[in-house]
Amino acid sequence: MGERPGGRLPQGMVLKEYLSAFIRALHRERVFYLILAVAGLIFLGALGFSLAESGHESWWWRFCQGAWWAVVTLTTVGYGDVVPLTPSGRLVGVVLMLGGVVSVSLLTATVASIFVERKFRRERGLEAIKETQHILVLGWHRDGGTLLNQLLKRLPETTPVVLVNKLPPEQMDALRERFSSQAVSFLWGDYSREETLQKANVRQAVKAIILAERQLEETSAQVDQRTLLTALTIKDLHPKIRVLAELLLPENRAYLERAGVEEIFIRGQYDGQLMAEAVASPGLFRALTSLLIGENQSLWVVGVPQRFEGRPVKDLAAHLQKYHQALLIALYSEGRALQLDDLLSEEPSDIDEFIRRKFAETKMTHLFGRTKVECQINPPPELILGLHHSLVVIAREKPNI
Repeated sequence: MGERPGGRLPQGMVLKEYLSAFIRALHRERVFYLILAVAGLIFLGALGFSLAESGHESWWWRFCQGAWWAVVTLTTVGYGDVVPLTPSGRLVGVVLMLGGVVSVSLLTATVASIFVERKFRRERGLEAIKETQHILVLGWHRDGGTLLNQLLKRLPETTPVVLVNKLPPEQMDALRERFSSQAVSFLWGDYSREETLQKANVRQAVKAIILAERQLEETSAQVDQRTLLTALTIKDLHPKIRVLAELLLPENRAYLERAGVEEIFIRGQYDGQLMAEAVASPGLFRALTSLLIGENQSLWVVGVPQRFEGRPVKDLAAHLQKYHQALLIALYSEGRALQLDDLLSEEPSDIDEFIRRKFAETKMTHLFGRTKVECQINPPPELILGLHHSLVVIAREKPNI
């Protein structure tokens, strides 16, 4: 994907975050008051034992023995190595037992409920995301599973993917089970809202994919409007993130381009062309669909190795064919950076002014953060390669060159 692999926070930071959240939960559930109550019972039990059980030992020794006896009694271990012998000492023991049943039970039940609640919240996607350098998939529809499956096949194993949507628990559980061995996390919520994107740790993400998720009784225009709002919010929170978005109506493409979306997909854009190919050339249609779904052979992007810099395309194409059974079909490079004015209309409009104002707030009016991609299909054999080129090849698996 051309991005450096991401991952979770360093182990020390993860432990620190976990302990901080756990301590906050203990405060919220008044656990420290329960701990003080148990400590008070132990102290009173030790004091009562030392006063009731007179003997030849010093008072301090009897107090320490009483503290040990109180802990053993409260935890229901019952070693029996220290026991009260006097009626008053046994009365202290009865009070200690009754108080211990209530206080220790409350303490253990409360701590256990905290762990259960955290596990439930994590499984239901209610916990804030801790991953960094991750990819966000915002929204969901019936093709989401195919997208996620193909995405995970092409990403390094260390790159986390975070799904942000409002799927029902049973669908989320099914996805979690299907991709249990992958670095996939879930966050439940409205992805168009700023607070949800912040919980998804959007400022530490490298890419965001916005799916055209149609909700009940929602028009195509409303779906695209939410996609535009989401893109603007993401760029406001993290101007350098690369955003890919799906649209339902092609006439809304210009708005997403002005919002800074790098790649825009129109739902059903190529359906007509594929259907025509299926009628006119069934073999070509089969070849195209096989490549698109990754059946035996797939499309891969690889960089130009340093040893091939300055050499013609035909040398690298021959190397790929001979050692990797890969066919080079295209190359592309990123040219100059796009300016904001490249994408705004010549005639001023309200939406242009809104977009210009949003990017002025992020201090990005002079540089849009995007680059023009120049692509060549079937490049000339004598074209000289550079390290800025990326190759598109057909192969069973991604060539490691």
